[in-house]
Amino acid sequence: MNHERNQPEAPRRRSPIRSIVSILLVATLGWWLLTSMLQERIIFPNSFANRDVPVRAPDDFEVIRVGPDQGVEALLILPDVENKPAQLIVVMHGNAELADDWVNFARRQAGRGYAVLVPEYRGYGRSKGTPGQDRIHSDVLEAIDIAATRDTIDEDRIAYLGRSIGSAIAADVALRRTPNCMVFIVPPVSVSGFAWSYGIPPLLIRHPLRTDLALPQLDVPLLICSHDQDEVIPAIQSEELHRLAPDSTLMRSEGRHNFLFDESERVRRREAIEEHLELHLR
Repeated sequence: MNHERNQPEAPRRRSPIRSIVSILLVATLGWWLLTSMLQERIIFPNSFANRDVPVRAPDDFEVIRVGPDQGVEALLILPDVENKPAQLIVVMHGNAELADDWVNFARRQAGRGYAVLVPEYRGYGRSKGTPGQDRIHSDVLEAIDIAATRDTIDEDRIAYLGRSIGSAIAADVALRRTPNCMVFIVPPVSVSGFAWSYGIPPLLIRHPLRTDLALPQLDVPLLICSHDQDEVIPAIQSEELHRLAPDSTLMRSEGRHNFLFDESERVRRREAIEEHLELHLR
């Protein structure tokens, strides 16, 4: 009798390489799923920005309400000096800021004869809703349309100023309503361009904010302000946008993403911005 036939076969060993590949595949898919679910919180960290929200808008600003149920604010200040109709500066802030963070800048420019509009983003500050690329663009355009209808504002003399991700928003808004000039401070080439550095395919990004695709279509004077030691948006991205823009000036300053290193740099940049606005808006 042949007893070998009745003995059970030894279990096959799974290839270590196949096991490692399977683990990596599951981990990668899990990471993509997690980041897809959380990307609004990453791109628009309003919980961070909303740590200290003023109860109400400053008394010297008018509040324009836009969006669903008029639940989104835009702050508007008119010139302190007689200048009717006034040129309009529209400020689009960074994703970790509030419109209220720009009231001092707005007051200074109002003192120089400009009207200044600072739209808030949905879910930021006192504004209701959930932020998103298309929703923010829609709200900003609506706020500009409302402000520009005022007799005290020259609808044909408008500038956009964007900071960080606000630059990408300004570029996209400019495709729909072209300004006379723009100022970008530490602008990103695109949000989706950061994706691979986090191991995420750009196609999964729902809010790509492609400044690099918008700028070649915008033949308007643009001042780009970069910070040489920016740890969030490297200065090389400003250089790339400078190369893509048909009519741009690149200004380099010593600083990190959220601040410049000394007062002389702050004054130099402020003067450059104001000179750019004066040249192209007056």
